[in-house]
Amino acid sequence: MKASSNGTGSIRLNLGAGRKMHPGFINIDKQPLAETDVVWDLERTPLPFETDSVSEVVCEHILEHIREFVPLMEEVHRVCKPGALVRVAVPYFRYEGAFRDPTHVRFFSEHSFDYFCNGHTLDYYTKARFSLKKAQLRTNFKTNTKTFHKRIIKLIPFKKLLNPFLWNMYSEVYFELEVVK
Repeated sequence: MKASSNGTGSIRLNLGAGRKMHPGFINIDKQPLAETDVVWDLERTPLPFETDSVSEVVCEHILEHIREFVPLMEEVHRVCKPGALVRVAVPYFRYEGAFRDPTHVRFFSEHSFDYFCNGHTLDYYTKARFSLKKAQLRTNFKTNTKTFHKRIIKLIPFKKLLNPFLWNMYSEVYFELEVVK
């Protein structure tokens, strides 16, 4: 392992880092890239970190590739300290890019993490609990395709109102979760 913490004794994880290295974070990926600090397949549990040892987790465009999503989120919950921040960005299910990538195995809406929150009718699926601090639809198109289309979308008013009727208004959902223990 190249890095263990950010100098304050607090471990921060960048899961599925790929080439998106975050300074001060342990960058984890199953590919042994130059940017990778820990080579680990996120489908494998348990994660190689101690319980209550992590203060922040970043998951940028990785969770849509995970078949064993609930066990991974349970492991994120286990390794995180109470109150730890988990930041997630995933493709929005109404964006064609969510379906384009043949390695995507699941889709996300702005309500996908409700199942991990107390009080949801199906909160018995898992014991891992998070407090949903933010669920935000974004227009962060990741590819260079259809650039004219992207420019037009940015100009459309009332996106939230039109979203249930039109596809490709938003490209991703961004979540901020707080670990509850």
